[in-house]
Amino acid sequence: MQQAQIFRNLRKTGIDFLSEIPWGTHVCGFYQTKEDLENLLVPYFKVGLENNEYCLWVVSEPISANEAEKVLRESMPDFETYQENNQIEIIPYKEWYLKYGTFDSELVLNSWVEKVKSSEERGYAGLRISGNTSWLKKRYFKTFMDYEKKVEELIGSLKMIAMCTYQLDQCGIHEVFDIVNNHQFSFIKSQYNKDNINSITRFERIDLVGKMAASIAHEIRNPMTSVKGFLQLLQSKKELVPYNDYFSLMIDELERANCIISEYLSLARIKEKSLKLESINNILQVLFPLIEADALKEDMYVTLELGGVEDLLIDANDIRQLVLNLARNGLEAMQTGGKLTIKTYIDGEVTVLAIIDQGEGIKEDLYEKIGNPFFTTKDQGTGLGLAVCYNIAERNNATIDFKSGSNGTTFYVRFRKKDTLGNRNAISA
Repeated sequence: MQQAQIFRNLRKTGIDFLSEIPWGTHVCGFYQTKEDLENLLVPYFKVGLENNEYCLWVVSEPISANEAEKVLRESMPDFETYQENNQIEIIPYKEWYLKYGTFDSELVLNSWVEKVKSSEERGYAGLRISGNTSWLKKRYFKTFMDYEKKVEELIGSLKMIAMCTYQLDQCGIHEVFDIVNNHQFSFIKSQYNKDNINSITRFERIDLVGKMAASIAHEIRNPMTSVKGFLQLLQSKKELVPYNDYFSLMIDELERANCIISEYLSLARIKEKSLKLESINNILQVLFPLIEADALKEDMYVTLELGGVEDLLIDANDIRQLVLNLARNGLEAMQTGGKLTIKTYIDGEVTVLAIIDQGEGIKEDLYEKIGNPFFTTKDQGTGLGLAVCYNIAERNNATIDFKSGSNGTTFYVRFRKKDTLGNRNAISA
């Protein structure tokens, strides 16, 4: 009987990848365009109306109340019937969130509770809502996040489902982190292809990890330095010579921990861009002996094929790190006798750096995870090397993609001629 009750409480969402949710669910949908927002909310409200739910859509740019009504009417031949029965309200944000002149979280929360009670008294199954937040200015953001937290705490006891929508381009990394933390489930709705969306979310996660690392690295490194100093002091004592191997092992482990912290810090965007016109071919020629030495130690080979490419507006130190990370990954993927090829060439208006290995390839079911922080297939890996590469590429107006098969993997770094990265700053003041 309890199981039957659970199934009766499941509500259809109208979203293909999230088919059903129970009452008391608080969901966040990030969108990029007006069309994305319409494609998300029209089916969301359509299925709610069809399943005897009271619906309330709080609108703000890029969709007005009139436009919201129009798109619902176009998608539902019987929309007028629902409207005549007063089963749906479409309200401008000023008449809901700013009804009292400023944003008051307690008053808004109480209004939701009253709407739930009213909907049940009128014979509806419950309340389905959505509020768009493009109106939200920086001065309201903290208060609104406190409100979202209270909604999250309260909604479980109500016959209500809530879909909060945020325009991705208006959200910086800290805002994304706060928003996601205050919802049970979050996703991105976009008309663009899946690879682009995965890239957006990857960069947000990378940036978050980097900023967290930067905030704690000092506190971790200070005691590590002290411990290492005392170990070296003890190692120099004649009476402790029999324990020298133990001391060396402990010092090596501290060095490894320090290297891991350095990899985390490589993710942090804590330095200003230092982009200058540089020859990527010159950078590769300088690095080649170092990469070749790594290869020869494992009985492998490296070839350099440099095409006629233009100078790029890049940070040379960044690119050196990117090349070393990708080259060493390629070497680690191969068996003895394998060949690593590093080449540059022009593809249309794009300068391409390609690093080609002869390893066994990447399993297709792992493609989506490549470049995510902490994901690794290595026993001793941190899962940060490729994440660093993706972060460096973004800073240097480049993108990374790859092709893989049973004969090996090729990573492509594609440099754009000009800085065309969008400025996804925090929510506007």
